[in-house]
Amino acid sequence: MKTAQTPANEEERLEKLRQYEILDSATEQDYDDIARLVTQICGTSLSTISFVDRDRQWFKAAVGIEDKETSRDVAFCAHTILGTELFTVEDASADPRFADNPLVTIDPQLRFYAGMPLITPDGYRLGALCAMDRSPRKLTAEQEEALSILARHVVDLLELRRSRRVLETQNRELRELSDLKSRLMSIIAHDLRSPMANISALMSLFENEELDETERQELVTELHRTVSSTAYLLDNVIGWASRSLESSPYEFSQIPVDELLRELADSIRHEMESKGNALELQLSGGAEISCDRNVLVFVVRNLLNNANKFTAGGTITLAAQATAEEATIAVADTGVGMSEDTQQTLFEWNSRSGTPGTAGEKGAGLALLFCRDFLQRLGGSLQVSSAPGKGTTFTVRVPVIR
Repeated sequence: MKTAQTPANEEERLEKLRQYEILDSATEQDYDDIARLVTQICGTSLSTISFVDRDRQWFKAAVGIEDKETSRDVAFCAHTILGTELFTVEDASADPRFADNPLVTIDPQLRFYAGMPLITPDGYRLGALCAMDRSPRKLTAEQEEALSILARHVVDLLELRRSRRVLETQNRELRELSDLKSRLMSIIAHDLRSPMANISALMSLFENEELDETERQELVTELHRTVSSTAYLLDNVIGWASRSLESSPYEFSQIPVDELLRELADSIRHEMESKGNALELQLSGGAEISCDRNVLVFVVRNLLNNANKFTAGGTITLAAQATAEEATIAVADTGVGMSEDTQQTLFEWNSRSGTPGTAGEKGAGLALLFCRDFLQRLGGSLQVSSAPGKGTTFTVRVPVIR
């Protein structure tokens, strides 16, 4: 038995085959109909639409053959894809290249084979449309021409399949963009209008000449707090929108977990101390994970801010641990907590609310939605556990990417 050579452009050919997403796909009537037409036109008992993978040939459609694939080293089609014309074996039992091939000697005991290569518009030979029989024979010129025409129809079906997939992807991206636009309009119309109106009102009060110095200082303090909360809201919105619009939003790098926790703790410690909160670290013991660092910073920083917002004179704990499969980062506080009903709707876009913090801090209820959105895109999750008056724990889980 002579095994077919490997095409010179094998890796490119296999990549092209992958792009059509045809391998191991479900049966389809159009392909089955072409396989039946081959047997009727060529007068054979067997036919296949075959695609040659790295180590196998796989049948998209077949008549008279129950197996879905065979090893590539015995495949007649592996010889067919070496050329651009019809490849014919009139009597395999008398052909030294195939006489001892198990497809000839055992099952299905092939004698006749005619394969027309399936050639993409850019010249890649992916497989073959085959007419086969258990008796030697020879095709007429008309039958050979019909096999060539049907092979082109198979390629047309492949092109339609790929075009449909591209169209589906484009439609999905358009829907996601439309959804993003709707969310941004919702934020602008409802969440930003209120703080901007508040800033305008404070500025009007500040211009009142009857205010004494103490009152003016109180207004300045309130104005500063409102501007800060509005800026934080804008940072969240811009960060979420820019990430959502990127086609490849994640960049993985090796992250020392404990180093990241210390950095985040240092960045917020002053804000926590101003509310009388103590920050405790529970380090992972030197674990490293491969993940998107920007996402983790964004998520954990928001969770720390949230804990500080709803805690006064308490303790906030930042803890991490890692296994071979996932990393877990938990932010726990001893603050006001939340009811079971609130937890059930916490991550629902339409149910979000801007609950004031223990010092009257304002918010739009967006940060947690953004955090969960980022983590889900990363293949992770965000979970909450809480009870009124007993504090809240948010747990971040992200898969360890290798």
